[in-house]
Amino acid sequence: MSLYIFIIFALLVLVFLVGHYGLPEKVDRTAFRGPIPPHKIMKGAEPFFWQGQTDSAFLLIHGFEDSPFTLRDLGQLLHAEGHTVIAPLLPGHGTSIADFKHTRYEHWYDCVQLLYEEYRPKYKKFFIVGFSMGGNLGLRLAIHYAHRMAVTGLILISAPIVLNGFLNGRFILRDWRLFFTGIVKELIDYLPKKKTNLASEFISPWIGYSEAYTIAPLHSLKLNLPRIKPYLKYIHSPICLIQASNDKTVSPENLHYILRKVSSREKRAFLFEIRENISTRHVLVTHQETRTRVFFYILRFIEDVLRDELALESLVQRKSYWQKLFSRGKTHEF
Repeated sequence: MSLYIFIIFALLVLVFLVGHYGLPEKVDRTAFRGPIPPHKIMKGAEPFFWQGQTDSAFLLIHGFEDSPFTLRDLGQLLHAEGHTVIAPLLPGHGTSIADFKHTRYEHWYDCVQLLYEEYRPKYKKFFIVGFSMGGNLGLRLAIHYAHRMAVTGLILISAPIVLNGFLNGRFILRDWRLFFTGIVKELIDYLPKKKTNLASEFISPWIGYSEAYTIAPLHSLKLNLPRIKPYLKYIHSPICLIQASNDKTVSPENLHYILRKVSSREKRAFLFEIRENISTRHVLVTHQETRTRVFFYILRFIEDVLRDELALESLVQRKSYWQKLFSRGKTHEF
């Protein structure tokens, strides 16, 4: 009897492990490079690039199954301040779920990394603004370039490190189906979503894949999100985290974990409750109740970081001046 129990237990563990991790998959990271044909892009999901007049640029990264539409209003606000704004459409997004099912986390990260490599050297100040999955991609960029071409500031909105799992000593369970994506992706491509109501669409407008979850990309996202956890300590750039305390998609434990683990001297976190119970309370930058407040927090953080950067530059220049003056004095004396 005990042998049977052991076998059943072992099988359950095996099913769980395979369900969670899935079978090994080789990802061709060179695929999906290059611009997406404009005729394939959903109306409203277009990427945008707006050149500014200041020496500051912002890379805006949208979320999973999302599009640059979510960050367009914020981008317009930053451009109105004179800054350059870069908002890509990540591979597989904003076209069709048939395209999306072939993409993986590595493709989305490589897209933003190539843009960072291209544009970071052109600007003295460079910020990353990431919404949801885009925040996780932004953290990964900040870790990778922590000691070379470091980001000036990080702004993360509803950013996840884990969806399900342990964080801050607590067990987070947002959707039990995520534990079995490794098996499910071998059986089906899509899992239908619940239909959103008109009230939710009005309160929190969004353009993306609303008809279904695409299992293989979702599995890739789930596995890759937590891989940055051991490396958050390498981030020293100023960071601003914003989230709703009753977010239905990403647990606010993620905000607390990131805040605790990064090594930034300048850390800010804005956590507030949303009163309505219609939307997911996740898409804060388009949410009618919160967007103005979120924009205010972001602009204030940017202003403070730029002011500190200017003060530091002034201090360095003054120090260099006095060093040169002192050096000339000593040379003359001898």
